[in-house]
Amino acid sequence: MQTRVEMGDLATPAEQFAYWREVVCETWFGLWAERTGSGPFHATIELHGIGDVQMARALLPEHRMGRSAPGIARLSQTAYCLHHLHEGAVHGVYQGMEYEAGPGDLLLFDTAEQCDSFVIAEPVRTTVLHVPHHLIDGQLTPLKRTQVRVHGHDGVGALLTGYMAMLSQTISTFPPEAVCKASSILCDLVAAAFKPTTSSNPDQSGIRQARLATAQQFITANLADPELSIGKVAAHLKVSRRYVQKLFEGSGSTFSEMLVSARLDACYRALTDTRQSRRTIADIAFTSGFNDLSWFHRCYKQRWSETPGDTRARTIGRS
Repeated sequence: MQTRVEMGDLATPAEQFAYWREVVCETWFGLWAERTGSGPFHATIELHGIGDVQMARALLPEHRMGRSAPGIARLSQTAYCLHHLHEGAVHGVYQGMEYEAGPGDLLLFDTAEQCDSFVIAEPVRTTVLHVPHHLIDGQLTPLKRTQVRVHGHDGVGALLTGYMAMLSQTISTFPPEAVCKASSILCDLVAAAFKPTTSSNPDQSGIRQARLATAQQFITANLADPELSIGKVAAHLKVSRRYVQKLFEGSGSTFSEMLVSARLDACYRALTDTRQSRRTIADIAFTSGFNDLSWFHRCYKQRWSETPGDTRARTIGRS
């Protein structure tokens, strides 16, 4: 389910900011909000549900927010609130800790704790996760977290930001059972990203699943490369070749089997797409990464129990 709120739809700047302050900030998130300017306040927020987790994509102008004890008391549910900044800059004070963040950074706040200030110094584009306490409390609370910000460019932070990006683009296509699994993996990654380095476990099930999804996404995006190899996937994930092998073995197939399967799927989609009926079968095979046509034909027939020509003829016949 998706909900979109756009302040620019309201008539005046005063109405725009009043709605943002009173409805979005106070009612939804228990935040106070203030600003010094009086011009248009064109904030936009898009909400998506991922199981019990809420994901929001937001565009926010310069202003200041925070969370006080009365605001916390108004909340119907406490949660961890994670920001992944894509553009802009923020700074503030949280639990006595000063922080600054820019593009690529991840910030984690607890809505059950007061926040002295969250200042948007430059307009930001951000993805926000709202993760109910009960989903990750057992992983975060005992560790007495002492950091607000982690980098989203390396380590588990990079894995988390990549997984969030994939979900924001594809979650609407997931069946219900896959949404629940995606939510569980997301929670594992959030907890792992903010654990002390010595406590993080790279072999957690959620992290393995996220790395596997990232590997599969990389393979799909690079099928046309006939030299696509396990080494290239390992370099993209910044892990060893052996780790990638184990990822795929854990999913029930080898890297080579998964790569050939993905290429055959791409060929089948092209051959059953009437808009591509003028493309030759050889062109479809080569642009999907096959560089040996006889081997392609053998693999295709074994997979689909018909030749590529049979598939095309059947598709043309139906149309």
